[in-house]
Amino acid sequence: MVEHAQLLNKYASEVYSMYSQTISENEWGNKSVALEYLKKYYLSNEDYLKKWKPIQNTIFKNQDKGLPDVMFKDDFSLLAIRGGILFEKDDFENLQNCIEEVGDTKLIIVQNDYGRKLKVPPFRMIYPSDITWEELMSGNFISTTIFEMFANEYFVFSESGSWGKYSANDYEHPLDLIGFKPEYASVFKKQFKQPQEEWDEIKEWLPIKYKELIK
Repeated sequence: MVEHAQLLNKYASEVYSMYSQTISENEWGNKSVALEYLKKYYLSNEDYLKKWKPIQNTIFKNQDKGLPDVMFKDDFSLLAIRGGILFEKDDFENLQNCIEEVGDTKLIIVQNDYGRKLKVPPFRMIYPSDITWEELMSGNFISTTIFEMFANEYFVFSESGSWGKYSANDYEHPLDLIGFKPEYASVFKKQFKQPQEEWDEIKEWLPIKYKELIK
């Protein structure tokens, strides 16, 4: 698949190894492992446009932009946590708990390309929602690029369209914004409960438009 080859050729570069906290220098760049990972979890453009983009469009707006614009449709309640990379292990498992309560079975991750044609395809990944952290991180440099690199921003959602996450890693103060239908507020607020001191700091980081939406 052409998209696989483009991603492998770009991200196998040792330039990206600086982001890895899990792969040794000797292990980096294993294209066979990375290819098998892409074969299992990469979402083709055809399937994305046919099935998943319409769901994404019900959750997110301003999809060719990023913060400080509001990224969620008006019928979503929001919370914000510290960002920087797509997932820390604890945050990922907290989100999995939310997904289980919502009743979804898929986890979709789509890189924000800001409406531009990129030299390589954006990451579009589809995982079972109960995937283990170890399996998520098993793709060698592909996993590092998606989950440990702090340059890209992502839309995260699943099949119900009842929730979404926008990972604003490249914003001046990196934030994870999580949106959910009001009926799931208790589910998400329970899993992403924050100490008051942390929330006070995040409030200072929020763009003005979000300060009106997140109390």
